[in-house]
Amino acid sequence: MAKSSELGKSEWILMNALWERQRGTASEMQKELEEEYGWAYSTIKTMLDRLVDKGFVKSRRIGNVYDYSPRVKRKSAVARVVDDVFDRVLQGSLAPFLDRLIENRRLSSEEVDELKDMLDRYSDEDESK
Repeated sequence: MAKSSELGKSEWILMNALWERQRGTASEMQKELEEEYGWAYSTIKTMLDRLVDKGFVKSRRIGNVYDYSPRVKRKSAVARVVDDVFDRVLQGSLAPFLDRLIENRRLSSEEVDELKDMLDRYSDEDESK
């Protein structure tokens, strides 16, 4: 897993683009993100190198260019952030998170059904133990 669980907002944007592509050079990533974010090549290169240092990305040199790819799966990175928020911010209480999610994010009926199914599934698992 990564050396640091913390990704900044811009790093999440870059990681999501890299997870989507599976690999890319700083130049390729810059071209992809330039229009929406206006990031210069040097900004992308710096962020990619920082993500390598943090352990989220791996790089390999091909000629005079570095090719970057995710070292950590998106699911693992998200799980780590969720666990950190649950433990550190919510102090182990899920109720404030769910209250905020339901109140402010306006869950769709499909999402409510999915949440109910998850709760039922985990409840059934606990009863079978």
